[in-house]
Amino acid sequence: MPETRSIAARTLYRDGTVDDLPAIRKVEALSSLSGDSGLAEALLAAPVDTLSFVAELEGAVVGHILLTAIAGPDKALALAPLAILPQWRDMQIGTELVRHALNVARERGWKSVFVYGQPDYYCRFGFKSRTADPADTALQGPRFLALELAKDALAGWSGALQYPDAFLQRFAGNNPA
Repeated sequence: MPETRSIAARTLYRDGTVDDLPAIRKVEALSSLSGDSGLAEALLAAPVDTLSFVAELEGAVVGHILLTAIAGPDKALALAPLAILPQWRDMQIGTELVRHALNVARERGWKSVFVYGQPDYYCRFGFKSRTADPADTALQGPRFLALELAKDALAGWSGALQYPDAFLQRFAGNNPA
């Protein structure tokens, strides 16, 4: 395990830029998450606040994560996509990229994050299905999770979540329930 930790430690986690778009496209396309291909680019082009981060190793982008503002609770984000090049998976790069993105989002005043994903993966960061239960969304179910970045950010809140169109197009015809 020391080797995988040293690779993650050698990786630079930074804000994504417009110049990173070709590399982000490549990471998404080569990721096994074919449903996410093109999602980051569509969200980055949409008129919505986004936080884009890349993992860069030896000058090459090997991972990308995007957090996008959603309407609902105050200062809420949606996490998607998260993509890591296949040859760099299981090296802790994705884990460190998620941690970096969540820490920066917290520092920038965001209060909560919602994700539709693997509970076994996202629960390690504090995401919980029960925290997302009050949200009214077609994504609702055991794979729909939320994390409070600020204490009690979702306490007492319930209501609809409104995602940007690019998210809705991603899940159209794919009932996640």
